[in-house]
Amino acid sequence: MILAMTTDHNGLAAASRFYSGTFSDPYSMALALRQVNPGVGGPHPLGGSRTAFHGTFACAPLERVHVGIGRFSKGIPQTAHIANAHTFMFATEPGLSRRVSGWTLGRQQIFHFRPNEQTATSSPPDQPWAFGIVTAPFDLLAAYGPQIAGRDPGVPLNDDRMFQVPGTALARLVGLMKDLSRLARQTPWIVEAPEPAKALAGTIMEALLACLAQGEPGRGRAAPARHRQIIARFECALRQHPEEMLSLPDICAALGVAQRTLGLACQEFLGQGPMQYARRRRLDHVRQQLLASDPTTTQVTAVAMRYGFWELGRFAQAYCTRFGERPSETLRRHAPGGRAAPSGPGVHAKIT
Repeated sequence: MILAMTTDHNGLAAASRFYSGTFSDPYSMALALRQVNPGVGGPHPLGGSRTAFHGTFACAPLERVHVGIGRFSKGIPQTAHIANAHTFMFATEPGLSRRVSGWTLGRQQIFHFRPNEQTATSSPPDQPWAFGIVTAPFDLLAAYGPQIAGRDPGVPLNDDRMFQVPGTALARLVGLMKDLSRLARQTPWIVEAPEPAKALAGTIMEALLACLAQGEPGRGRAAPARHRQIIARFECALRQHPEEMLSLPDICAALGVAQRTLGLACQEFLGQGPMQYARRRRLDHVRQQLLASDPTTTQVTAVAMRYGFWELGRFAQAYCTRFGERPSETLRRHAPGGRAAPSGPGVHAKIT
């Protein structure tokens, strides 16, 4: 039996074929957005909303095509890892725009993400964002030729692309996405049967491909391509030598780039500055170390200092904000044998 469920109050129906929800915080909505690409990391909101947040999202796997439509009352900045598939995003309301990995996605445009890559998105201050997302496997689009799938239809894209598309073609695609939202919200059982689901998937893909076939791809730009290479080297350095990435001059020296260039690249592809991102990655390394350590012989303080955290009170606060628990709790929860280790005096005297 195919399940269909509508949830509210930040609920999430992970097993649903169709999903529709409303949200009062960006983190719960981010969990719902992962339904479009199950198993893919993100999106991850970068900070919360300073004002009241309201979001809606509906999605459905239709045959081999995953589609979603949503709206943020405030366009919260986010990072995400794009699926290893063709992924397209577009605005579903006029007058809205979104910054996507160095591009500005706006009126009558469709953004084609580079597969299996990190991306960052943001909106102008206090502006909402309404969007549609369509994801399809490479082979499903390969038959439509280089104009749609890239130079070689069987090979993933080597960069992002932006299509400027005719208004009438995009209006049809947006109308179909809104139909999907209404079905998921009101009458999901209509497409529980395989035949209606297949028909809807085919209609949406036909509308998307018409947009791309009639659209004009944006010209490639040298700066974003070079910035992507810088970010790849940055990620490699943070993975291999995180304890050495402790200051901006150190990072720039290791990568061989100017501070301004690195800052621009990080804002485009990570949505944050290089020091902020390096600090988050060092927190990730601390957590991994704590999860793999014996709590009877490991001091949180020593692990934190190994990765360059010298102001231990702020470290503990940042760790708790990022992972939802204190570092000492991480260490004790993963004691050998699955039992929490006793908290001995002096082991975590400075960090709790």
